[in-house]
Order: sequence, then C-alpha cells, then structure tokens
Amino acid sequence: MIALGPADPCVHTLLALLADPHHVLSIGLPEWDKTIRLARQARLLGVLAQRIQPHDELRSAVPECVLGHLRSATVYSAHRGHLLRMELTALAKALPPELPVVVLKGAAYMLQKLDLARGRLPSDVDLMVAHSDLDPAEAALRNAGWEFEEIDAYTERYYRQWSHELPPLRVPGHPLEVDLHHTITPVTGRLKPDTTLLFADLQALPGERFLVLHPLDQILHAVVHLFQDSDLQAHLRDLVDIDGLLRAHVHSHDDWQALAARAVQHRVERPLWYALRYCRAWLTTPVPEDLPLATPPAAVIRLFDWVFPRCTLPRIPDQPAGISRRTAARLGSLRHQWLRLPPGLLVRQIAHKSMRAWRARITLRQQSE
Repeated sequence: MIALGPADPCVHTLLALLADPHHVLSIGLPEWDKTIRLARQARLLGVLAQRIQPHDELRSAVPECVLGHLRSATVYSAHRGHLLRMELTALAKALPPELPVVVLKGAAYMLQKLDLARGRLPSDVDLMVAHSDLDPAEAALRNAGWEFEEIDAYTERYYRQWSHELPPLRVPGHPLEVDLHHTITPVTGRLKPDTTLLFADLQALPGERFLVLHPLDQILHAVVHLFQDSDLQAHLRDLVDIDGLLRAHVHSHDDWQALAARAVQHRVERPLWYALRYCRAWLTTPVPEDLPLATPPAAVIRLFDWVFPRCTLPRIPDQPAGISRRTAARLGSLRHQWLRLPPGLLVRQIAHKSMRAWRARITLRQQSE
C-alpha cells in the first residue's frame, strides 16, 4: 500500500472497511471511535453504513453505540437524496422539454440506481447543456425562480469566459444549488476532454427527463474532477466514487482496454493513471497491471505520493494539521491553480484575490475601530 503519511492509524481501518465491509469482524470499540469520526469528516459515514447494514452477520458484530451513528447517517443520507429528487423534479419542469440536458455526478448516479449512490450526501445538482444551449437554459431557470449568488463583476466574468460552468444558481429557500455546465473541465485548463465526443455518446434513462454521460465518460469525468480540477483537499469521497464507477461499468479485459482508449481520446491519460493507482492501493479496486497508459516520471510519482495522501485523507477534526499536511495543502492548491489557468490569467486571478482580501481586512479594521 502507498504510504499514508501522517494519517491516523484508523484511516487504514476506514479504507479497509470501504474496500470490504467484512472488516467489521476484526474492529474493536476503541477503533470505532476514531473511524466513525474520520468517516463523518470525509462525508462517507452514510456510504459506510449502507455497506454494512444489509448484512445481518456484519451488523451484529457492530457495537450498539456504533450502530446508532450508522442508522443516523443512513437517515440523513436518505433525507439528502430526497432533497436531490425534489430539486431534479423542479428542474425538469423548468427546463424546456426540447432542450437536451445532461445530469452529472451524484444526481446521475442516483438516477441510474448505482450502488455507489447509496449513502452519498449530495450538496448540489450538476447539469450540462451544449454551449449553444447555455443561454436558453439559463433564461429558463431564472424565469422559474433560480437566482445567482451575489458576486462581483470580475468573478462573473471569470465564470462566463474562463470556467466550464455558470455561477451557482439557487431558488431562495432551496437547500441545494444548481451548477449549469457546458463542458466538464475549465476552458482554460491544461487538459481539455473532447466535448464533441461527450455529447455524441449521451445516453437516455428510461422514464427520466435527463440524459447521462456514456459510462466510460462518467468514470473519466470523476477522474478529471479529482485529479485535474480540484485542490485535492478532503476528496477521499471522490476516489470512492471512482472505485464505485469502475466496479459498476468495467468488468472485462475489453472494458479496461476501452477505458484506456477513451482516456487517450479525451487526452486525460495522466489523471486516469493516478486514479487507478490510488484506487488499487487503497480500495483494492481490481485494476489490471497491463493497461496501455503512459506512466508519469518516477520523481513526479514520488512527489504525488507524498502530497496526495496528506491532502486527501481525512484527519481527526480536533487534531491540528501538522507542517507536512499544511505544506501538502499549499502544494495541492498551487497545482490546482496551475492546471486550471494559463500563467497570465493565473497572475491576474492571484492579484484580484489578494486585492479583495486586502480590502476585506481594511473594512474589518475600520469596523473594529
């Protein structure tokens, strides 16, 4: 297994449980205390509960005080899932029926009734339309009551010109926001999946108003979301999603070869290589060794193996982050910005954020005087 850095030993327990819930048979009560806290911090307690509770022999091995936490997580995840269904119903009514709309990530997993959706905690709804349909989709949502959050002119320009989505939309009083995409990665990013290919292979779901990505594109979207378009912070749940998608959609040698070929078509070989490495090491995903994916340089792999666990794995909330975690977090953030923005725009973005932070400090100081 790839070294987990300064992670608490119970992180090993959490990963083992996520890989195989039968590991509950070897866990004592002292381990459960930290494991529950780590799973909750990683937003994976509901997932863990759903993997344990259907099995009588596993449930009977869990202490009653722990079962209370698992039952609570199950109820809460069901509540969040209900909110997601309500939002999708409202969106289906608001969007013109002739407009092709793709549902992404967690909402797509739920509509497809994938096992990995059980116990997840959705926080938003991700939709995607063709760039040419972005204006009518936005107009339909705004006419139906969805509103943008209050942002400054620069941030709105950033979303509309350089990002892959509009600013978040929300109906006042609704608990979930809506992110309206026109592709799956920032238009200024280093890696740009083939949007034409994405839209060419969309799939309908029986009885549903929304479309979903091709199964292989769903995997690659989850991969680039974690390894290209995130700062890696507290994203173990995303790796668990990738593991679940691989188990749901990739079953044979031909499937694995098709996934590798699809990654080449979308020019996202490097993120897929990393995803498969950590899924295999931490979640025992049955990944073959002979996939035709280019291996990163050894020095890059060593550096990423140092940064990724320190960024991604959860920690006990009341324990302060050590210097190695703080350093890794800074490197993860820098990597995220570097992959997302070209140098000139990156300098502009840093200058804008620095100026905004400076103004906020001045305002706070004036208010305290």
